[in-house]
Amino acid sequence: MKMGRRTALSDFSPLIAAGIAMFALNAFSQTSDYRAVWEFQEYCAACHETPAPGTRAPSRAELKAMSPTKIYHAMTVGKMQPNAEKLSDKQKRRVAEWLSGRPLVEIDRSAAGMANACSSEAQLDNPLAGSGWVGWSPDATTSSRYQSAEAAGLSTADVPKLKLKWAFGLPGAGTLRSQPVVGGGWLWVGSDNGMVYALDAGTGCVHWSFEAQRPVVSSVTVGPLPGSPGHYAVYFGDFGANVYALDAESGEQLWTTRVDDHHATAISGSVVLTPSGDRLVVPVGSWEEPMSASPTYECCTSRGAVAVLDSKTGAQLWKTYTLAEQPRPVWKNSSGVQQYGPSGAGVWSSPTIDTRRNAVYVGTSNSYIPVPDGGASDAVLAFDLDDGKMLWSRQLLENDANDFSCGDAPEQYQKNCPGKTAGPNDDIGAPPIIHTLQSGRQVVIASQESRRISVLDPDRNGDIIWQGIPSARATSTGGNLGPAIDDKYLYVPLGYKVYKEFESAKGLDVEGGLVAVDPETGQIQWTTVVPRPSDCPDPASSYCTSANQAAVTAIPGVVFTGSVDGTMRAYSSADGAMIWSYSSNRPFDTVNGIEARGGSVGGPGPTIVDGMVYWGSGYAILGTTAGNVLLAFHVASE
Repeated sequence: MKMGRRTALSDFSPLIAAGIAMFALNAFSQTSDYRAVWEFQEYCAACHETPAPGTRAPSRAELKAMSPTKIYHAMTVGKMQPNAEKLSDKQKRRVAEWLSGRPLVEIDRSAAGMANACSSEAQLDNPLAGSGWVGWSPDATTSSRYQSAEAAGLSTADVPKLKLKWAFGLPGAGTLRSQPVVGGGWLWVGSDNGMVYALDAGTGCVHWSFEAQRPVVSSVTVGPLPGSPGHYAVYFGDFGANVYALDAESGEQLWTTRVDDHHATAISGSVVLTPSGDRLVVPVGSWEEPMSASPTYECCTSRGAVAVLDSKTGAQLWKTYTLAEQPRPVWKNSSGVQQYGPSGAGVWSSPTIDTRRNAVYVGTSNSYIPVPDGGASDAVLAFDLDDGKMLWSRQLLENDANDFSCGDAPEQYQKNCPGKTAGPNDDIGAPPIIHTLQSGRQVVIASQESRRISVLDPDRNGDIIWQGIPSARATSTGGNLGPAIDDKYLYVPLGYKVYKEFESAKGLDVEGGLVAVDPETGQIQWTTVVPRPSDCPDPASSYCTSANQAAVTAIPGVVFTGSVDGTMRAYSSADGAMIWSYSSNRPFDTVNGIEARGGSVGGPGPTIVDGMVYWGSGYAILGTTAGNVLLAFHVASE
């Protein structure tokens, strides 16, 4: 079904409130992580959160450095057995995996344990010459997620002929959130199993693997190796706020730097190289928000930030917090536990570099406790690229604090946070897009989890040009990592809320949608609605939905995005007609001999280079379907 009429987005701004009553994307990747946080706080934090002087109890940071097996054995047969007797075996396993960031199952996650090693004589061609996609977006100075016809090597007529060429299984992975990047005939991808893999882009054979200290959910960025002409490096961050530089061809670690010491700090967005290649821009967020669900937790003391590192050495050149004010004691909850604020405003997505204004733009998350935060939460912030000075900020939603630390029921909320109101949790989950209009005027485009679009003027301190949700139907939050834009339209992925059509699924996102918008006027050009799936194993499940959570990827004539039911779809950019789809929620035979299956598709959109399309299946956010398979498609010959 298409709705062809043109409608001004501002007409539907009141619909924002209808569909944003879900947890934020900036939480953990799976439901078990929430449980582990609670269990640690209830049973372990008294000794391990801040060990008393003179005790031998390891701190949380020390526990993070241990293997899951060591932690689990300490609770089952070791000295911690009496202290952990109230935990079930399942809970002990969960806590061990959460603390260590590794699966407890003893499995070889390295390239050495795989059956498809590439030839040892294989060499990396220049990944920055010719076709490639070496970051979150092909161009970090726009974050447009648009690939040119020459680099894509894929025409509109080719898309219906796409067939699976190979599948690669990520051993021990619980979800696939890292977007593959491609250059010089190689492919690099991270995993929440803590590994980064280098593959051959054509065959899927494995060149090398590297084990990080924590899960790697961000995309890898590829760039020149400073001071070594003809050599290249891959850069990425992990879920412990560690940033790494590796030799792109060998996988050898060149340096590592931790950009923040807070126990909950994490990097989920792709790091970005400046065009000169000498500086690395790092987004800093935190997963402290769900920890506040425990009444024993002192919520919250983490702040979002942007850091810039020397790409040759990893030395920090500057770091600026999104919140200028340090968290301070504000009140005690009903359990008598001290609460702190302001906090939050994490940066969960990739930064965007503005070469014209020598600036870097980021979008921030909600705040973590309901106190004034100076406009830092749910905002687009602009920093001077040379020294980190904030140039301007534009808050898109005020008073958007989480409600974890205040309680679920209204009476709990008012008891713990008197006079405060819970916010809808409407983060800016996608990188800001820099776009040049037909008139030559540049704008910055921000996308929130509710799919509300804000077009800002970077020459007037981020003044709002227009703003609204691109739909006449109610939408909601749930994992929006971004639209894409070409020379005509902005393409926004949507999940639609249905109230009457499906009585068994009142208020749930059961249908997907894709909307094309004129970026200059905000008028809708076309809308495509994807019906609810008819082949779900459990039709009553809230995840039996075609809601589009994945970021959009655009090439000339075609746009791609994936949905919760595990289907990747391609649409005509002219009118929104669907021209190709592939369902991935199933087991796969893999080229590396690893057992793998697909699941929900979300997070990043596909990477398209030289006639091939790469994407991961199994984006388990907020309980959606986990998976661990990387898929590669090519145009099959007739």
